[in-house]
Amino acid sequence: MKQICIIGAGSAGLAACQVLHERGIAFDCYEAGSQVGGNWRYLNDNGRSSAYRSLHINTSRRLTEYRCYPMPEDYPAYPDHQQMAQYFDDFVDHFGFRDSIVFRTEVTHVGPAEGGGWNVTARDRDTGLETIRHYQSVLVANGHHTDPRFPEPAFPGADTFTGAQTHSHHYRVPEEYAGKRVLVLGFGNSASDIAVETSAVSERTFLAMRRGGYVFPKFMFGKPSDDLISPFLTTVLPREMQRWVMAGLLRLTIGKVTDFGLPEPGHKLFNSHPTVSETLLPKLGHGDITVKPNITRFDGDTVHFIDGSSEVVDAVIYCTGYRISFPFLDESVIAPTDNDVSLFRRVVDPVRPGLYFIGLFQPLGATTVLSEAQSHWVADLLSGKAALPSVEKMRREIAQYKERLAKRYVTSKRHTVQVDHYPYLAELSRERRHGARRAAKAAPPEAAPAGGYQPEEESIWIDADPGLVWDLISDVTRMGEWSPECRRCVWRGDKRGVGARFTGINRRGWVVWVTGNEVEQAERGRSFAFRTTTNGVRWGYRLTPDSGGTLLTELWDVSGQSTGQYKRTASFAKMLLGGFESHTAELREGMRKTLERIKAAAEQQAYTGMRHPSAEAEDLVTR
Repeated sequence: MKQICIIGAGSAGLAACQVLHERGIAFDCYEAGSQVGGNWRYLNDNGRSSAYRSLHINTSRRLTEYRCYPMPEDYPAYPDHQQMAQYFDDFVDHFGFRDSIVFRTEVTHVGPAEGGGWNVTARDRDTGLETIRHYQSVLVANGHHTDPRFPEPAFPGADTFTGAQTHSHHYRVPEEYAGKRVLVLGFGNSASDIAVETSAVSERTFLAMRRGGYVFPKFMFGKPSDDLISPFLTTVLPREMQRWVMAGLLRLTIGKVTDFGLPEPGHKLFNSHPTVSETLLPKLGHGDITVKPNITRFDGDTVHFIDGSSEVVDAVIYCTGYRISFPFLDESVIAPTDNDVSLFRRVVDPVRPGLYFIGLFQPLGATTVLSEAQSHWVADLLSGKAALPSVEKMRREIAQYKERLAKRYVTSKRHTVQVDHYPYLAELSRERRHGARRAAKAAPPEAAPAGGYQPEEESIWIDADPGLVWDLISDVTRMGEWSPECRRCVWRGDKRGVGARFTGINRRGWVVWVTGNEVEQAERGRSFAFRTTTNGVRWGYRLTPDSGGTLLTELWDVSGQSTGQYKRTASFAKMLLGGFESHTAELREGMRKTLERIKAAAEQQAYTGMRHPSAEAEDLVTR
């Protein structure tokens, strides 16, 4: 019987399905609709999609595609909802897990089971039949754009307004607003899109907002804007420098938002979620949309604003966001208050073992890739390859996260689950490494090989393609750039790949030694290993595609040593390194430094597109 339940087959749920399927972890995924795609399925028969007919993604194809499955090359920079829905269908069929998705089945209740695990109640939408199944773990991926939030409290007189009132969640096409006077309330992406669309057919369109903000065009200098927001910019540069760089780019490309009639932003750049639109500012500049401040009250067919002005309006479209809600979760489990959900690394409930949330964040970036990264971490936890810290430490991290949000963002229910794309990827990568170490420490010790040595390994996540990383580590002439002990390596002869030999020159303090080495493994993008023929020690690298980058593991193993080789290694360690324990500590520290240097070189090359002159690999496709 399957032990894992996934709720939802939208972009987040599909990411979880693919990762678990790849890891060999059996699961049931319940989807209320008859097709995959969630919010990106226009007129989804699950009744929860907010997609409108003209909807396109707001992050570029390159940034949005799952790292394990690129979008088709003939897709535009910003695909529409039909292309996204097709992409999700192709994704499922490519990896072959459609049979694990239970369609037209709605999860109605999830509660803790006696003795551990979870009881999941699911209802067949065609027959009405309900079933209850027990699962050890539940991955919640129902999305957080399904429960529309209206202004709270309602504006005075709203209940007497003679026109139509609706939420952007229910908006589909502009034709129903033809010839009408339309008021759109909000300044997010949906508000901008809907105001632009209705302005083409309406008598007048007004765009009202509580405060000003920043508008990012979808293209800068002929390229998708998020191409310019690199990992270097968002993870290395201080935030003030990030603001300076991006504010300069915005001034160069669009000027000031106040030149288009928008109010001056009352906060710094990146202190609120920016609006992404290629069409709003031209519409404002042509006078097709009129900007208004916030509403004060309704009076019949008239809307009054805080600046004292008023307008006769036929329809109001509220673009005021969503509530985070889980109607199927037992109230004893979790109940969000003001969109606040306390989760470790935005995924784990510290006091509810086996309950995970995928895609529950508001990113400055793409949901798909971040959900994919979350799923890899959860798969580590489910398979025992990683362990969580103590409840106290998890609660401390949650408190620190909320404190960072409060300091950075303007107060808004929209900013309770905010993350930045590349920094959050790095955060999840660090947590996976720490979790792996916790799991290793908690595991019972294995019998040590002869002589007291254990095989050693260290890992690091690199934001670069496995092929690019492999090209670096397999070029042994560059080993001196990474290793604290190796000074230089030279190939012996013209052969490369398995069976190739090279000489290594090493130094530690005043001690210099030369080694002979032979390549034993060389599979591009997957592994590279060699054995030091001098002492029988095997060094290797394992590369695993992970969260849009590469999990690189360095390995050191003496199990293949002969008795004589082992004695020489032990003697060397005793005379110069203080014995086995000290030698092991030196090894691990050296491996960590090596991996950090490889990471720096690989990411620099990936970000700049530069290649080292000695690289002999084929050109890499841009991620």
